[in-house]
Amino acid sequence: MTAKILLADDEEGIRKVLAIYLKDAGYEVITAEDGKKAALLSDTTSPDIVLTDIRMPGMDGLSLLKHIKAHSPDTEVIMITGHGDYKLAIESLKLDAVDFIPKPIDNDVLDIALKRACDRIENRKKIQSYTRDLEALVEEKTRKLTESEKRYVRLFNEAPCYITVQDRDLNIIETNRIFREHFHFPDKKNFCYTLYKGRDDACPDCPVLKTFRDGQSHTAEFEVILKDGRIKDIYIQTSAITDDSGEITHVMEMSTDVTLIHELQDHLASLGLHIGAVSHGLKQVLTGLDGGSYLIDSGLDKGNTDLIKEGWAIVREKMSKTRQMVLDILYHSKKREPDRSEVLLKDLINEVVSFIKPKADKEKVQLDMDCPEEAVSLHIDKTAIFSAFMSILENAVEACASEKKEGAGSGLAPGSSPPTLFSPSGTTARESRTAKRTNSLISSIPTRAKREPALAFSSLQDPSNSMAGAFLSNPK
Repeated sequence: MTAKILLADDEEGIRKVLAIYLKDAGYEVITAEDGKKAALLSDTTSPDIVLTDIRMPGMDGLSLLKHIKAHSPDTEVIMITGHGDYKLAIESLKLDAVDFIPKPIDNDVLDIALKRACDRIENRKKIQSYTRDLEALVEEKTRKLTESEKRYVRLFNEAPCYITVQDRDLNIIETNRIFREHFHFPDKKNFCYTLYKGRDDACPDCPVLKTFRDGQSHTAEFEVILKDGRIKDIYIQTSAITDDSGEITHVMEMSTDVTLIHELQDHLASLGLHIGAVSHGLKQVLTGLDGGSYLIDSGLDKGNTDLIKEGWAIVREKMSKTRQMVLDILYHSKKREPDRSEVLLKDLINEVVSFIKPKADKEKVQLDMDCPEEAVSLHIDKTAIFSAFMSILENAVEACASEKKEGAGSGLAPGSSPPTLFSPSGTTARESRTAKRTNSLISSIPTRAKREPALAFSSLQDPSNSMAGAFLSNPK
């Protein structure tokens, strides 16, 4: 870009030297010996860049800057400052000068300032060009949209969705071909609620009536009955049809069959639950293997064969469970109903604790169990409930162990009992952190094994107000 530069300085020697240098650099140069002449030349010659001394007799550099920005805001101004003029230089930047250079003028500093000014001019031109292109694009898109609206009549009958035009009484006065093929459409009165659902009055929250009231487009989802008796889910969107005066005379209703989408959503949800169950199952297997190996290692260190046998029994049981999980994965596509059976609450608690205790011992986390002595029978899916409890307890142990490793402390006074996973009062020193982890886990438990948790940490003694009550079916 060949820029035009207006050079204003009251010192003739500086003007001549700078003019020669700028011309050699490829710029077109105009000179002025004072501010008033520079202002006049700026108005008449429209320079791209003004290079002006900040101190000149009559109109100084700041006054010239204000004049230029008032009459030609796109013109870039570079201030030349002398020793001690830095406050004025900073003031000039506030007035939108692009840069300032000190005296004596260094050619490299001058080149950098000129480049910054040229870049600013170039960027402004690009933005203006982009703006013009965007305006042209918007105009073109608007024209195409108008043409699309005109094609509505031609496309009406072949649209691959249900389209109806209804009056204020919800009487269907026009439909497209696919609607007539799928719904009964006699020649007499055809109310949409009668054709869709066999009703005698309008549906609650009818989107067509809403559009008649406010003129806006509304959406809804309904189940409708086709003329062959099939039930379909449709997604409805409405649009107002007005006369020349702008009054709404009819409403167009466009309905899309989303039954297949809902079925796919159900399948995906089921798959997600299955993956979650498998993940929790694998985690339990790993926890059991970890606990079993811990017991075996302890037995080997202590020469205690009972510990070795106990640990090996856990490992063998987890190996068996792994084989069963592989078989379950192979049949994951089959729908599985909850396998409910009678389970004693005490037996369930003892089994859960027996699996988690080795891990708690290894992490030096105290696990206290308060189990009811009376026989409480539950009708539950034991596999799902066991998985839920194991996941919650594993996360609780990990949270307590994590705090110990981080040196956060338990928040208990010296000499008091170590932190526990459950307490009769329903609160623990770990609740603020661990409860978040367990409650987050609750959301991933299969629906059949989950109800709203009454409390993240509570006594297992009362099934009606405890984690047992929160995750188990109604106890008998």
